[in-house]
Amino acid sequence: MGNQNFVNFKKTRDLGAIISDTFKFLSVEWKPFFATILKISIVPVLIAIAVAIYFVMSSTSFYGDLLQLNDYDSDVDFNFSEIFLPLLAFFFSYLIAYALMTVASLSYIKSYIENKGTVNYEEIQNSTKEKFWPYVGLFFLIGIIVFIGLMFCVIPGIYFGVVLSLSICLLIFQNRGALDAISDSFSFIKEHWWETFGILLVIQILIGVVSFIVDLPASLYQGLDMASVLESRDTSELTASFTDPIYLGLVAISYVVKFILYIVSTVATVFIYFDIKEQKNPSSDVIDEIGTGY
Repeated sequence: MGNQNFVNFKKTRDLGAIISDTFKFLSVEWKPFFATILKISIVPVLIAIAVAIYFVMSSTSFYGDLLQLNDYDSDVDFNFSEIFLPLLAFFFSYLIAYALMTVASLSYIKSYIENKGTVNYEEIQNSTKEKFWPYVGLFFLIGIIVFIGLMFCVIPGIYFGVVLSLSICLLIFQNRGALDAISDSFSFIKEHWWETFGILLVIQILIGVVSFIVDLPASLYQGLDMASVLESRDTSELTASFTDPIYLGLVAISYVVKFILYIVSTVATVFIYFDIKEQKNPSSDVIDEIGTGY
């Protein structure tokens, strides 16, 4: 890649620049960027999508039991394992897929910056292997902290969520451990919480709108089937509705698009990280900053 196409991450940006530069980077690097991520995480991603479809199909019997409930018969025997075990498999398969995609994405960007636009696949692969389990640990720690914050009050949960949203960047770009990434996030985002919250909110709204549009075909298609099922209360029709190939195909497509949207939001988070980093400690000059460490 020529230097004229190099996207400089190490600079301050406003909201508009963060969004536009996110898509600029993806438009310039989309082929090697997504190819690298797929090469590293394609198997877990396909497994996660397959498990998601299996979860949708396996939940039919549970919903069928719900339809059998009425005022005169409340002794329906629910088999919660039919929905709990697939749900558990769904959670862990998606955790692995998202973890690999996240670490691979940030490792790609790190190699991209350090090598002035020329990425090294071996570096990315090694970094992904090295940081995969620390990221998984970080994910669970963040989940626990945010959950506790939400239990006491919604506001602390939101506060912790914003603070820790950039911890993955500290894990990758500053080579922190999971615990250090969490503790350093508080000092890193100090005096920048509100701007980070605002940018993340706008990005998540945009992602949410696109996700809603992507989910709409499957929801509408399923809604038409469910209307007739609820009227007839026929569980065989419910099973057929959830195993309809067209519906399952639409669900699979929506999950693929959500994976892509997640990568887009991850890249935007990196721009937020470097925006704050440059505000706190500006690089001495543009040329030197590109190849230097952190």
